[in-house]
Amino acid sequence: MSSEAAPSEKDARDEHAGDGMAVLRDDGYSFVTAIDTLEDDFDAQGHLNNVAAVRYFQDLRIGYVMARLAPRWTDHLRDERLVLVARELHVLYETEGMPGESFVGAARVRTRQGRDGIMDDRIVEATAGRPVARAWVVQLLVRDGRVVDYPDWYWDLVEHSDGAPVHVLDKRARAPWGPPS
Repeated sequence: MSSEAAPSEKDARDEHAGDGMAVLRDDGYSFVTAIDTLEDDFDAQGHLNNVAAVRYFQDLRIGYVMARLAPRWTDHLRDERLVLVARELHVLYETEGMPGESFVGAARVRTRQGRDGIMDDRIVEATAGRPVARAWVVQLLVRDGRVVDYPDWYWDLVEHSDGAPVHVLDKRARAPWGPPS
């Protein structure tokens, strides 16, 4: 009996998503994963539905938190009765995703501004790495209906898990609109 575990279905998909995953890693993402698609994710016009892409982005952010920040962050949210809320969600659709294509996605926390934590996510076609869509979400930490500061250790945890610094913007300046540069 071999001590090696049989590759999972996800591992097999990841193996065939090499170029897409490489594109995302080259772009500085350390959390990269295959995306599960459903037949209903494609609309009558024959391309990836916008709402499905937004769901993928939500799944990417949850996957990032669970893979990179849990259990410390998720326990803290529960123990302190905190809710992470999206204040803004921006999506840039770059090309059409087509039925029969596979996709990979990535998520990271790249910026903080005052009490805002800004995540950016990206979806690419799996085999060639063609850009499909990107999103950035401004998140706030809320307790009992009031915005509170992220603990300092959260930013350290993010930097350690991603291996990259979190950019800090002047809290008085308006956050730039548009995809992260």
